[in-house]
Amino acid sequence: MLKNYLVITIRNMVRNKLFTIINILGISVSLGCCILLFLFAQRELSYDRHHGGNVYRLTSNVSQKDGQVFKLGSSSLPVAPAIQEELPEVKLAVRAAGSAILGGKNLISHEGESWYIDEGYIVDSAFFNVLNFDIDQGNQVSPLPHTSAVVLESDWAKKIFGMDDPIGKTVKLSLDFGEGEFEVTAVYDKDSHLCHINPSYFVSMANPMWTGFFNNDNSNWIGNNLVFSYASLNPGSDVELVDKKLNDLIQSHGGEESKQLGLNKTMRFQSVEDIHTDVSGYMINIPGVVNPIFINVLVMIGILILVLACVNYVNLSTAQAGNRALEVGVRKVMGVTPRGLLFQFLGESFILVFISLLFSLLFAWLALPLFNKLIDKPLNITEEFYPILGLYMAGFLLVTGLFAGFYPAFYLASFKPVQVLKGRSRDRLGAALLRKGLVVLQFVISISLISSIVIISRQVNFIKDKELGFDKNAKLVIPLNSQEAQDKYDVLKNSFSSMAMVRKISGTNAIPGSFIIQDMLVYKKGQTMADAIHIYRNQSDLGYCDVLGMKLISGRTFTDNVFDTTQTKIVVSEEAVKQLGFKAEEAPGEIIYFDWEGKQYSFEIIGVVNDINQFSLHKAIDPIMYLRSDNFKYRNLVLDAEMDQFQVLITQLQKLWKEIVPNTPFNYVTLDDHLMVQYAEDFKTFDLIKYFGIISILISCMGLYAMSMYLAERRFREIGIRKAFGAETRNIIFMVSGELSKLILIAFVLSVPVSVLAMNKWLDTFVFKISQGVDIYLLAGIISLGIGWLTISYQSFRAARTNPVKVLREE
Repeated sequence: MLKNYLVITIRNMVRNKLFTIINILGISVSLGCCILLFLFAQRELSYDRHHGGNVYRLTSNVSQKDGQVFKLGSSSLPVAPAIQEELPEVKLAVRAAGSAILGGKNLISHEGESWYIDEGYIVDSAFFNVLNFDIDQGNQVSPLPHTSAVVLESDWAKKIFGMDDPIGKTVKLSLDFGEGEFEVTAVYDKDSHLCHINPSYFVSMANPMWTGFFNNDNSNWIGNNLVFSYASLNPGSDVELVDKKLNDLIQSHGGEESKQLGLNKTMRFQSVEDIHTDVSGYMINIPGVVNPIFINVLVMIGILILVLACVNYVNLSTAQAGNRALEVGVRKVMGVTPRGLLFQFLGESFILVFISLLFSLLFAWLALPLFNKLIDKPLNITEEFYPILGLYMAGFLLVTGLFAGFYPAFYLASFKPVQVLKGRSRDRLGAALLRKGLVVLQFVISISLISSIVIISRQVNFIKDKELGFDKNAKLVIPLNSQEAQDKYDVLKNSFSSMAMVRKISGTNAIPGSFIIQDMLVYKKGQTMADAIHIYRNQSDLGYCDVLGMKLISGRTFTDNVFDTTQTKIVVSEEAVKQLGFKAEEAPGEIIYFDWEGKQYSFEIIGVVNDINQFSLHKAIDPIMYLRSDNFKYRNLVLDAEMDQFQVLITQLQKLWKEIVPNTPFNYVTLDDHLMVQYAEDFKTFDLIKYFGIISILISCMGLYAMSMYLAERRFREIGIRKAFGAETRNIIFMVSGELSKLILIAFVLSVPVSVLAMNKWLDTFVFKISQGVDIYLLAGIISLGIGWLTISYQSFRAARTNPVKVLREE
């Protein structure tokens, strides 16, 4: 019996080659997309599962009197040691300071060679007892046994030491606090587990180079939230109760400080398993966080593509039902029950899906390199994915086989043998309506994706072209990523400024598109800290505003190298003036204040410049103050240069660089490229939706093409009669195409509210964004109608060109 069913299935697949190819191609491509998208989602949702269920990070909410809340993924320095000592539920608490947040230079040297190294972490020595890292070599019990120890990531250990054993060897690290020699005491493998932090190195917080910095702020419970604090709780601890105790502790130690600053601070324990997909909008956070909405969108796109392929199968199977009606009638007369027929046709769908599954693996393997270019971290289908891949394959087979095959099987099995054998097996109204409904569903999905592609494309172009308050063109940024380079700041600046291709040059700590680590609360005369506004402070050299082409609204910028030790001079942005309550023209000469640990600090405004988008367009414009560095050292050189002969410019700069700072590698980035890094996830979203949207449209078109062929064949007799009575070709084309065109128009109407809701949610993540005009959806509708017409035009033209004599003779 099974052999008989298999033979019949293969015979029907061979007999209907076009429908078979369309079904297998559509389902295999859609399943291949699902495999890639589901494995990617599985990986992104599997971060930090290896630490155990009782490991948490401490997060902070700092609110001002006016209700503004600053959300931080970090905490103040004394919090972690205090909760370990005072909260019995806390088994162990440790701190980690990211070198990038602290302004680290990330330069590592060994035996005369130097490399720029990715971000490192300064941690408490017990850090590895809270978070689990796979130590490959060296001291596994205590990876940081002394204050001058460093734990290297395995790829960097191989890069620096080659095949030699790195344990016991020394490297030189250049950090913001200075340069020092460190002994490699352990090597860890970042690829063995998925962790929200994967630094290139760990060093001890007890190192004398920075103990002064950390110890000086040990009494500050409200401000200076510069460290990530982690805690391991005892089993059975009630996290909500521990949260309450934590905030009581904050109030006990930092209550007076809160009153002085006019702030209120609350904290909570956040499971480390939630960090990677937490988009709470933390000002200070671990880099590389993935928006769960993005993951959900990808999974939904995969499901929708699979639905489109299944819809094709349902439509084509029910459309072909008339060709198999006689077979069903004969089988029923011979004694086959409806249940037997149901299982036979379901079996056919499962066989087709199984064949498609095999092809889907090939498709996923071929598409993997392209897919990896669209995501941040490449997806490698290794042995660890085999079990979950097997589960996905079994699930896809079961769900797709049932979803695609149940209705066609039920529909075919329900034919009555008497009517079939008398030649009355005409298409049922319910089946015809279902096919139309499914075609509409296909194009609702496709048009919605087309609308999304158009809107995201326009927002991407808006990001690229928007005026940011400064001139980003022809700007070159040279980071000073070592103590050596910072010490030679003036020499480098003077040497580069003498080049003919360099028009202007200045220095700053935070270029546009970079986070400003220094901030404060300031107020004007007659107010207190309770009335203070939050303002970022960026240390910048002479001519910085001029290099960026910023507009001076009133007053002046910095004009000399004399640093006033009695009164700090500052230039502020328009937004700062607005929030302080000054008029821009009257602000120069005003004094603003900041209270800290019982002392009052004052700043004199000497000028007001226009607002700039220092951060991404996802954020509103923040108040900024620009002030001179008291040691006249800056972390970046910013050049306004002639870019027509870019390689010549870089060669000349590199030559001067090597002469002045021979031990520091030369590095550079254009300001325009640096700004675009902020939108990497948005560009990634656009590319993924674009490619998978195109796939969904192609799958829909394959089904539409087959449906148009079926409809045209069903109406050949009618067409022949119409042509015999004088109907013209264009009338026939409109008649054949009209029904499907109406379905596309209905789909367009239904897709608009879906697209508006979905795109509004995405655009709401931007403060600066495009508006969704009617033209966007009209364009999507025109594109969809054009694609639909192109798809069915061949069959429409073929039907219109039919010889009526031939058709009527055959009838």
